[in-house]
Amino acid sequence: MNKVSFIFPGQGSQFVGMSKELWNNFTMVKRLFEEADDTLGIKLSKLCFEGEPDDLLQTMNAQPALLTASLAAYYASREILELEPQLLAGHSLGEYSALVCSGFFSFQDGLQIVRKRGMFMQQTLVNGVGTMVAVGNVSVSILESLCQEISTDSGIVSIACHNSDNQYVLSGHKEPMSRIVEQINRLEHSKVNYLTVSGPFHSILMKPAADKLAVELRKFPLRKGRWPVVSNVTALPHDEFTIYDLLYKQMISPVRWTDTMDYLYQNGIAIALELGPRKVLGQLMKERYPSISTFSVNTSSSFKEVEQWLSKRQTTHKVTLECLEEGFAAALIARNRNGDYKQHMEGVVYPSQQIRNWINQLQDNKNDTVYDAVNTEVLELIRTILTTKQVPEQEQQTILNMI
Repeated sequence: MNKVSFIFPGQGSQFVGMSKELWNNFTMVKRLFEEADDTLGIKLSKLCFEGEPDDLLQTMNAQPALLTASLAAYYASREILELEPQLLAGHSLGEYSALVCSGFFSFQDGLQIVRKRGMFMQQTLVNGVGTMVAVGNVSVSILESLCQEISTDSGIVSIACHNSDNQYVLSGHKEPMSRIVEQINRLEHSKVNYLTVSGPFHSILMKPAADKLAVELRKFPLRKGRWPVVSNVTALPHDEFTIYDLLYKQMISPVRWTDTMDYLYQNGIAIALELGPRKVLGQLMKERYPSISTFSVNTSSSFKEVEQWLSKRQTTHKVTLECLEEGFAAALIARNRNGDYKQHMEGVVYPSQQIRNWINQLQDNKNDTVYDAVNTEVLELIRTILTTKQVPEQEQQTILNMI
């Protein structure tokens, strides 16, 4: 089985109309939005489907809306796709979506947590002195130097998100931020974009909100998660003993998304499904690890795209297995011209046993990496068998061409 990861987008991916198509086509999604409306006591469904953009932009609305939209994509995908994740991860608010999806928090509790989280963040930002800026084509070392050089006790800017080696987000007070932006604009090929968010998230300026959230989090019981969820703070999987603490730190710490993608890759993830609106995380994954098959799943048509890909892979695997078996059979029946018993045991019998074991392992395995590795290994073993049997070169090549 290919190792699968579900990844969940953060605030900024929301838009009016998100999840409406899923709501129209999946009964489970309708029930999910009804549950969200009842839990929060507001018409979250109307806000998502036909609300005012400025209302959806408000942090206290955007966060439960995104959580619900991501869970809607998850439940719809479970009806269509036969994929079981091995690791979950989410960017900022998306980490809560991942925790709810895995079962560490119930959906109702998750909604209430992110609603309160959004309220605390908005309350902290009433003075409007903070902002966030996305920066491209500037190294992290330069950004760190600029933040350290320009920040003061009363005007702080820091790196809030490590999205890729070429994309970072700065967060902090507006006045020093404008001076940093001025410096960045002087650098060749640099890109700067002020984000449409309500404040300086993932910076020390969020500490008042984080302190309030820490108290609220303890009111909601933790459950045993079904799948591991990677923390934004550590870029390692959570355990049930540190979740509260790490969610507190997440509000005042940078999102280590680059390290998170590295962790997924290093742990054998071959397929990543971005569950939720837009394609931000999927694009970052494609750029960093093209070998990981990445899909943004938020409509019925996107499920079909994944289904077609899975069907194609299954067909490829079946053909590969058939070719391996055909080549192996041809090598076994090829005439043996070597009468040395010891050489026959070491170069024919033992390799044949190894090949049988490899082929048996592939019967229930759909991992592309495993297929490639086994194909290479079996090819070499068949070559050993043919060489040991002293099969003529032309006949050897004919057999090897079958694989």
